[in-house]
Amino acid sequence: MIESWLFVLAMIAVLMIPGPTNALLASSAHQQGLKKTSLFIPAELFGYFYAINLWAIFLHLCHPIWPHLTHILHLLSAAYVLWLAFHLWRSAHLQQHNQRYVAITPRQLFFSTLKNPKALLFAAGVFPPETWSNPTNFIVVFAIFGLVLLPSVLFWMSFGRAILAGQFKQIKTDLLYKGSAMLLLMCMLPVVIRFF
Repeated sequence: MIESWLFVLAMIAVLMIPGPTNALLASSAHQQGLKKTSLFIPAELFGYFYAINLWAIFLHLCHPIWPHLTHILHLLSAAYVLWLAFHLWRSAHLQQHNQRYVAITPRQLFFSTLKNPKALLFAAGVFPPETWSNPTNFIVVFAIFGLVLLPSVLFWMSFGRAILAGQFKQIKTDLLYKGSAMLLLMCMLPVVIRFF
């Protein structure tokens, strides 16, 4: 069975930081409403499921040849996710993103999630190595992932919609950046400790 359940904190942190999928959800909730956007949740779940498992297979196949590739990709994906969080979730960038993506579809959200660098972060460092050792661990970890994904998606749909509608004028972009970075650093600490 899985030794430590601290990976759940890291899972929450990674899903909560701003990213391209969260921006699409926010835009869709603003344009099409929460009810219609909530039907997109399975598309995001399947996108993450396929992406995480494809990365896990790739890392498993490459491990005998390049044993340090997992660590390098883990660090690069963490840095890229942080960069995306700081770059994308500015009010001006979010407004431009909202104007660029009109009438978002579940297919578009699926492919955005499939290409999301967070999937590599989950496969390379957040999910415990025991996830792929037996079917029970696999089912348990992905069930927990689905349970964590649901409130995260609902939060970004509501919060992003409110930001795009101009309801949160008192929230400064810098405060959102610092909050996202602090949440990620605090929750990723157990994963970083396990990594070293």
